[in-house]
Parts: sequence; C-alpha cells; structure tokens
Amino acid sequence: MLRISLAKSIALYQEEHVMQFQPFEDSRVLLGQPEALREQMQETGYLFISGLIPEEEAGALYESIMRICREQGWADEQNLALGEPRLEGHEGWWEVYDRVQCLEEFHALAHHPNILRVIEAIVQEPVLVHPRNIARITFPATAHYTTPPHQDYPLIQGTPDTYTVWIPLSDCPIELGGLAILPGSHKAGLLPVHRASGPGGLSVDTSRWGDSWLAQDMRAGDALIFHSYTVHRALVNVSQRRLRVSVDYRYQGVSQPIVEDSLRPHYERLTWEQVYRGWQRQDLQYYWKRFSLNIVPRDFSIMQPEEEYQ
Repeated sequence: MLRISLAKSIALYQEEHVMQFQPFEDSRVLLGQPEALREQMQETGYLFISGLIPEEEAGALYESIMRICREQGWADEQNLALGEPRLEGHEGWWEVYDRVQCLEEFHALAHHPNILRVIEAIVQEPVLVHPRNIARITFPATAHYTTPPHQDYPLIQGTPDTYTVWIPLSDCPIELGGLAILPGSHKAGLLPVHRASGPGGLSVDTSRWGDSWLAQDMRAGDALIFHSYTVHRALVNVSQRRLRVSVDYRYQGVSQPIVEDSLRPHYERLTWEQVYRGWQRQDLQYYWKRFSLNIVPRDFSIMQPEEEYQ
C-alpha cells in the first residue's frame, strides 16, 4: 500500500512539474500601504507575504507540534515520519490532533499583530479572528488524500469576505507539498462542487483556468492570504520521510455574518473548556463573545453537488 501510494505521489509530482508553476507575487513591499494591499487582493484574490511571521516564532510552534508527534510515535528524533501515513480525520489521527488543538501557542499565533494589520487593511474595520483554527500534518505517500482544488466558502460560509491565512511552520519546498493558487479565480464567484477525497471532501472544476496555477518554495513564517472564493489546492508531499506542518487561520470584518460552528473547535471533538485547560492567557479565551456578532445559519445546499441536491 505504501509503495503504491508513494509511486502515485511521485507520478503526480512529475505531472505537476510539467506545468512549470509560476511564483507568487510577493506583497511584502506593500506592507504599510493599506490601499495597495486591498487593490492587490481585489485583483488577484491572494497575497503572498514573505516572512510575515518571524521564522523563530513559526519554528517554536513547529517544535511544539513535532514534540507531540514524536511522543505519539509519528516521528523520530530528527522529526522524520515513522510508520504508515496517518490521514486527517481517520483512525489514529486524533491521538496527535486533539493535543495540538489544546496548544495555547497554536491559537495565539492566529492573533499575531503582523497578520491582524494586513487583514484590517483589507476589511477596513475591526478584525474577527475565527477561533476554529486548523493545523495540517501531511505525511508523504498520501497522494490519494491530498486536498483537492476547492474554494473555502462552502466549508466556512458566513461572509464570502472571509480570508484564510496559510503558513508553513517549517521550510516548505514544493516537493514537501505546499499550496497552489489560481490567481483571479475569486472573480468567478461561487462554483459548483463535486465530491472528492481529502480534507473537506469537496472539489471544483478548474479546467477554465488551464495550467495557470501559482506555487513556489516557501520559508517558515511566509504567509499565503486568500479570499474564500479563491481556488487553491495542496501539492503532493513526495519527500521521503518529511512531514509538512502548516496552519490555517481565518479572518473577517467583525460586522460581517458568521455561522455558529465557526466559533467551535475544529472537528468539535473537544469543548472549549477542554481546549483551554491549563492556558495562561485569558484574553485568548472566548474573546469573540465581546462582540455583537451577526450569526447566521449554515446553508448545507451549497455543500452538495448539484445532482445530489436536485
């Protein structure tokens, strides 16, 4: 099974490299220019900002997550993967992921002032940090379960003007399985979905954009920020034994609608009381309750393929 998956991963990797990805446009030069950041987001649907989070801060969280992986037998002392690949949401995943969800520093990083300044420039109002934070721990040889092309909106909902910030916590060359973006795809609006394997379980047809995907090697602390309509996907981890560890944080203007489940822990296996046990910072706990939020119901119809819904 592992050899077959690795062979498929390498084949997909070679296929992707025939596409010759173009690199992201680095918007770091626009920091401190709110109007320019907004215009760039409106035009391309994404911002790539190199070094948005100091490398040592990203690395500290990486080490905390890898410590859990080592303790649970997922990695050796060199942080290289051990055993069969674990798949997100499957049996054997929770022994690590539940512990990661309880890390105070994992949730604290979502409130980093460098991120908040960029998001505030985009939304032009106080920022609501979604408490539902996501960590990704991607094993090699898991091509069959790599996140497919999709838009975030059907999964997040609330306001379309929700922005995901994706940050690798260690250096992430393309072969480790970074993220690829279709620039300008947000302008197509909400796309029909179809079923797919991988986290989220939904995908979209990207044929209209051809081979215009952007991707590149990223460093620990670099950030990809994109609109909820922007089409993106994970690349295949074809490293021999390295784990790709990254975080997904989400943000919106505080006046915009949000669905209630975005205020719960990811996967909802734990309560906030369990997550917060032993935390030092009270300001990070239930902070969203300080706002008068516009909470709206989830629309399950947009999460269903059209043929299933009809």
